[in-house]
Amino acid sequence: MRSIRRIFSVGTAALVLGAGLMAGSSGAAQAAPSDCTGGAAGFTDIPDSLSGRGVAGAGAVSIDFPANVPYAVASYAMQTGNVGGREMGWGVLSTSSSIWGPGAVGSVWMDVTNDGKNSWIQCGPFAVSSGGVRITTPAYPTSSSASRAFRVCAQVTTPVHHSGIACTPWW
Repeated sequence: MRSIRRIFSVGTAALVLGAGLMAGSSGAAQAAPSDCTGGAAGFTDIPDSLSGRGVAGAGAVSIDFPANVPYAVASYAMQTGNVGGREMGWGVLSTSSSIWGPGAVGSVWMDVTNDGKNSWIQCGPFAVSSGGVRITTPAYPTSSSASRAFRVCAQVTTPVHHSGIACTPWW
């Protein structure tokens, strides 16, 4: 009788542990704008019109039709500047006013690391679905510490195509 209880107890514990592992392993967590807006995680909301100085380079992402005619083009960059009396960094995405097809979506996000790029916080993605628009990510304080670094990433998608993800170097 004692061994039956023991087997039952071990079996029950294994079942509970397995269920807990399965419930906790739903895949990689997805970042959302709410993770860094409204002052969350040390970020500061800024207006989309805020401009700073460009750092870490910039780039463009586009979607091409099979005939290599651009369907949607967006540029992205990392900027720094004074926000509320603090030096901060943020991401910018600008969509083309002349080349922006229906259904296209441009997204931008900023990654921030405080441990030398071993892990990072993703702020965004923030999306726009029309041409001739400029959007920014919330800003995050810069630091002279070598452990803190930023990068800005962007992507353009349609219901059928995507541009792939492009990022600035870490800065």
